[in-house]
Amino acid sequence: MIKVDCSNLNVLEKKLLDSTKGYIQHNSTISITELSTQLDVSTSKISKFVRKMGFESFKQYKKFIISEQNDAPPLKPSDELQRISDYIANFDDNLANDFWLKIKDCNKLIIYGLGPSYICADYFAYRLRIFSDVFTLATNEITTLRNADNKDTKLLILSTTGLFKSFDEELTGLNYKEIIFLFEEFRYFPKLQKNTLFYLTNSSGNSALKPYEKSRTLFFIFLEEIIQKFNSKI
Repeated sequence: MIKVDCSNLNVLEKKLLDSTKGYIQHNSTISITELSTQLDVSTSKISKFVRKMGFESFKQYKKFIISEQNDAPPLKPSDELQRISDYIANFDDNLANDFWLKIKDCNKLIIYGLGPSYICADYFAYRLRIFSDVFTLATNEITTLRNADNKDTKLLILSTTGLFKSFDEELTGLNYKEIIFLFEEFRYFPKLQKNTLFYLTNSSGNSALKPYEKSRTLFFIFLEEIIQKFNSKI
């Protein structure tokens, strides 16, 4: 699981983000050494920059940028049980704790999801009302999302791929305390960089399936772990 956070980048680092993105999209095989030469910055500075955003390495960061243009299925797609098994085996509790702190630290929470993701949102809202003091509402209506907009409220958006519908128009003009995205698949969205992004996997998934055809099993597993963190504090 990966958390990508560009909100704490300074002006120079934001310029570095734009520059590195351009070079990587132009040449997907570029190495960190080659990029360092092109930008006239040290490799250590690039490494520090990508780690600050939440990536483990330049290689992972490059894969993230390339994913914006490449939605090809993995070379060795696993069946659903193997996919779930792999996820559980590599579950990152530190990241889950980080997500839990984001949810815990709010008075009101709006959870937005479309299609099957709304079912996950409704389930999570129901569980939060039982085990937390957070006022929670799940919705799949953009009108409700806009009417609930408030600086003391956080917005959580659930989306498996992020491709079913663009969030650009929905987010325009909103003043929530924080907007948090929870994606299952690992994909780069340049217009969402100012928000907090959590990814449950580091793969792009099976592109043979449409977004609404994909399972939400990993969402339920992850969100239930968040509930257990609330439950353990009671």
